[in-house]
Amino acid sequence: MNFIGKIDRYLDSLKVGKSTLVDSWFMMSSPMPILAVVVSYLFFLKIGTRLMKNRTPLQLTTIVSYYNAGQVVLATVLCIKVFKLNLFKDGIVYAGCRYPSNTQNPLLLDLGWWYFFAKFTELLDTVFFVLRKKDKQVTFLHVYHHVVMALYSWSYLKFAAGGEGAVLALLNSAVHIVMYSYYFLSGLGPKFQKYLWWKKYVTKMQLSQFVLMLVYCIWTYFSPQCQYAAGFTYFISFNVIVFLLLFVNFYSKSYKKDAKESIQNGHNKMNGHNKIKNTKMAINGTKVLYDKFGVKSDNGVTRRSVKESSGPDFNFRNFEK
Repeated sequence: MNFIGKIDRYLDSLKVGKSTLVDSWFMMSSPMPILAVVVSYLFFLKIGTRLMKNRTPLQLTTIVSYYNAGQVVLATVLCIKVFKLNLFKDGIVYAGCRYPSNTQNPLLLDLGWWYFFAKFTELLDTVFFVLRKKDKQVTFLHVYHHVVMALYSWSYLKFAAGGEGAVLALLNSAVHIVMYSYYFLSGLGPKFQKYLWWKKYVTKMQLSQFVLMLVYCIWTYFSPQCQYAAGFTYFISFNVIVFLLLFVNFYSKSYKKDAKESIQNGHNKMNGHNKIKNTKMAINGTKVLYDKFGVKSDNGVTRRSVKESSGPDFNFRNFEK
C-alpha cells in the first residue's frame, strides 16, 4: 500500500467515533471538515495580512460588538450545560470522575458539541484582527491557541468525551464570559474606558485557569477513581503547559513594560523635564507669554521655569522683545 493509500485508510478509521449520534452531527462525520477549516484559517492569515497591508482598515465595530456579545452568551450557555450534568454530586474534586471517557450520556455529548462549536467560531477573532489591521494582536500565542483548541475539541468529542473534559470546559467558559465581556465593553467607545480598569485581571484569570487545568489533569491521571482517556490527558497537559508559558511571557511583556513606562513618565514630570524642554524653545528665540505670578502659559512655559533654567540674573525684559 502506497503512502496516499495509508493516509486514506487512516482517515477512514477516524470517521468512526465512539458514538453514532456524534458521527451524524455537523462537522463530526470525518476529520476533513475541521482540517479544511484550519487550513483555510492559516491560509487567510497569510494572504489576508498581505492584502490588507496597503488598504484602509475595515470598520467592523457593529459586527464585532455582536460577535463579542454572542460569545458571552455562548460561554454562559456552556456553563449552564455543565451544571445540568450534576457533575458535583460527589464533590468538586471528583467532578471529572462522574462520567468516564466511554460515556454515551446525551447531555455530555451535547455539551461537547457546543464547546467544539465555540472553539470553531472563535477562529473569527483572528479574521477580525486581520481585516481591522490589528496585526500586533495576531501573535504566535493567539494563532497556536485557536488552532489547537479547534482540533482538540473536535477530537475529544469524537473519541473520548467524558467528565474530565466537562470540568475543563467549565473553567474555560467561565473565563471567556469575563474576557468577551471586556472585549464587548471596550468596543462601545471611549466613554466606557473608565470602567475597564480590570483588563490585566483578565490575563491573570487565564493564567489561573491554566494552573487549575494542569493540576486537575495530573490529579485525574493518578486517581484510581477516574477513568480518563490517557492519550488526551497527555495532550491536554502538554498544551496547557505551553499555553501557561506563552501567557506568562505575554503578561510579562505587556503589563510590566506598561508599569515601567508609567513610573518613568511620573519621574519625568516630577523632575520637570517637560518644562526644561519648553524653556529651551523659548531661549532659542520663541516669544513666550507668561504672567507675573509664574502661572503656566498657553505654550507651557512660565516665568518660574525660565528663571530656574537660565539662572536668577536672566533679563526678562530682553527676553520679551
